[in-house]
Amino acid sequence: MKPFWPLNLLLFQCAWFSAAFYPTQAPWIMVLLLALHFYFSPTPKADAKLTLLVPIGICVDKLMMHFEVFSGGQGIFPLFLLLLWCFFILSLNHSLLWVTRVSVPIQMLLGSIGGASSYWAGIQAGALETSLETPWLLAILMCVWALLLPWLIYCHQLLVTRAFSNHASH
Repeated sequence: MKPFWPLNLLLFQCAWFSAAFYPTQAPWIMVLLLALHFYFSPTPKADAKLTLLVPIGICVDKLMMHFEVFSGGQGIFPLFLLLLWCFFILSLNHSLLWVTRVSVPIQMLLGSIGGASSYWAGIQAGALETSLETPWLLAILMCVWALLLPWLIYCHQLLVTRAFSNHASH
């Protein structure tokens, strides 16, 4: 059986680029990409369970939107951002699984750089907007993501461990 992580990575990148450059059309594209993910995933049930973590990301983004770190257009919450959270969380089971195995300080470093640069690039592409100057924006995003990524990984490990222990006891 071929490894799934390269396809997961490709789908995640396609989702990100569609969200960044075509935010209006992105939800349709991203739903199709999610369907492909679940069709080809060797662990669709575990992936579905992992989506329980998506509200954490949405809450963090909503807080940053409330405090005007960035905005995502009209409406309560941009659908493309919600779907992007689905892809990010799913990648923790596949293309980003290796990040769950590194130390917390490395997770913090990776989160601060990767998370901040992803949002900054989304702002540069026009999918999101900010009134903050770049140094302030990056400082806030880096701090948020330095804490958020290890927390998501901790929650991921709780779900994975719980799923494994429940499966083993049946």
